[in-house]
Amino acid sequence: MSMEKTPQKGLGQFRDTVESIYIAIILAFVLRAFLVEAFVIPTGSMANSLYGEHYVLTCPCCGQQYAHGSAPERRVTGTRPPQAHCPNCTYQYADSQKSPEVFSRGGDRVLVLKYLYNFSPPKPWDVVVFKNPQNNRENFIKRLIGLPGETIEIVHGDIFVKGPDSQKFRIRRKDSVAQKAMWLIVYDNDYPPDPILVKEEGLNPPRWEKGRGGVHWEMDLKPYGRRVFEYKGAGPLAELRFDPGENNFRPYNSYNALEADSRSMHGDMDICTDWILSCVLKPIEPGDSQVNLTFECFGDRFRAEFNTSGAIRLLHQPRGKPSDKWAEWGKADVGSFVAGEGREIAFSNVDYRAKLWVDGKIVLASNDKHYPGDYKKAIQRVTIPRQRREIDQRIEDIQSQLSSQSLSPAKKQKLQEQLSADIDKQRHLITQWGWYQKPGAFISARGGKLQLSHIKLKRDVYYTCPRLDIRNLDASANPMYDYPREMWEMWKSNHQVPNSWKRDSRGDYLAWGTTGNPIKLRSFPANHDLDEYFCMGDNSAQSNDGRTWIAAAPSLRLKDKNGKFQYQLGTVPRYNIIGRAVLVYWPAGFPLPVLHWPIVPDVGRIRLIR
Repeated sequence: MSMEKTPQKGLGQFRDTVESIYIAIILAFVLRAFLVEAFVIPTGSMANSLYGEHYVLTCPCCGQQYAHGSAPERRVTGTRPPQAHCPNCTYQYADSQKSPEVFSRGGDRVLVLKYLYNFSPPKPWDVVVFKNPQNNRENFIKRLIGLPGETIEIVHGDIFVKGPDSQKFRIRRKDSVAQKAMWLIVYDNDYPPDPILVKEEGLNPPRWEKGRGGVHWEMDLKPYGRRVFEYKGAGPLAELRFDPGENNFRPYNSYNALEADSRSMHGDMDICTDWILSCVLKPIEPGDSQVNLTFECFGDRFRAEFNTSGAIRLLHQPRGKPSDKWAEWGKADVGSFVAGEGREIAFSNVDYRAKLWVDGKIVLASNDKHYPGDYKKAIQRVTIPRQRREIDQRIEDIQSQLSSQSLSPAKKQKLQEQLSADIDKQRHLITQWGWYQKPGAFISARGGKLQLSHIKLKRDVYYTCPRLDIRNLDASANPMYDYPREMWEMWKSNHQVPNSWKRDSRGDYLAWGTTGNPIKLRSFPANHDLDEYFCMGDNSAQSNDGRTWIAAAPSLRLKDKNGKFQYQLGTVPRYNIIGRAVLVYWPAGFPLPVLHWPIVPDVGRIRLIR
């Protein structure tokens, strides 16, 4: 009897297993269709928040590990990436035989909640996946910057927004969750560059240097392989100054080749001063001592005072003025620092807000009354260096023309008058240049002995302002240029169309949403599927995003029922948004030995997407 039941039991188990697999497959398809879908990131447009195809490199000069973009074909071919530069010390990876050959890793794989926005509206700084409006067969992942009804303008790397009922632009500040994901390393003092390699290669790396009273600092302590700065105490205010080296506070990203970063920036205008400076403060002996973290950012000087008694203060001082008086913007008490025990302190200046941190928590911050997100002030940061550069170039051109022997007296006189006027303008701009002095970061101390360790300076994501390449509007036969070409011709004939092409003083066309060419996103109350959003990648140099789109997929709802232009170039219509990216479930993997296939997940980087 038992022998007769055994086969029956085995068949039942087999049937249950098959049914379970069948149900699991159906559920997977249902989930994919209605709830969650997985995507792989191929490019570096969102680096360093999310990675596409990339190398993971360890700098032979300072030991810092960093990611650098690559191509898929490099997954099975070892190389020393020739364009890779360390973000910490600027050392070029391929310059040293100490640099091992590396193999490319695949892009991060992410999960996307598809119908989240049916219940909760999209919010600024969300990371979203959408159909590329230029080619609806492609999926893009970017950060959502602007909402329907808003006007968006990028000014000096920051986002300014004007609401539908407002006449003034205001700064769009990031929430703390998004900001944490968007910090990029400028210099980590735990990874000082090798002085021998620095000398051999003639590098000019970032570094901390002694300033006023610097003799009271000991900078060469290296317990546990990490660099520690010790203030000897009993002296006047002793200062350390951060020298940015070759990068000079430009928003370079080590994920990119230097050439790509340089092409996306505009000379002396793109200087990033949205920073966070952090360290661990450890008093060596009982008694009062104090550490000051100071930022000099264009026309402002900000200072965070941390006293070991627990008293902290936020101070401000205008730059370029004779008065040395500091205005107190706030104070608090965080409890005494205990001798021999370290506490993390930090000072940030980002999106026109200064914040003081102790043990990872914000304990003091400026407000809009003290430090408003001033649109006019931000515009100055762009226009003054631009005007000075244009005048310098014009003076050089006129002087070149005056050197010609074939000029008539009348022409020569006219050029000399123009030169004199331009020199006067140049002098005026130079007097205004005081507030545009070189930015700076400083650490100073007074009182009793103390140590600082794990000193890190990071910067915020900086959005650049590229120019439009409109050559394809005249030359390309691709259907995705038919609608933009038609709209372009109508605009040139002074007809009203959704987009407006604006030029700068050089004749280049300004990209959508950039300085001087804000983009107004429309809301359609009768059909919210048509609502317009503005999205950009965190990595400006590698991001094909709304700033530069001059094509439109024929499958978009390009015109309304009356045949009028409806789609606005540079925007993502609501019906193209797939959902919000929520989880990196399979980070770019470690390569297998011999085969070098990157299929082993980097489990430590599984994380929620911010």
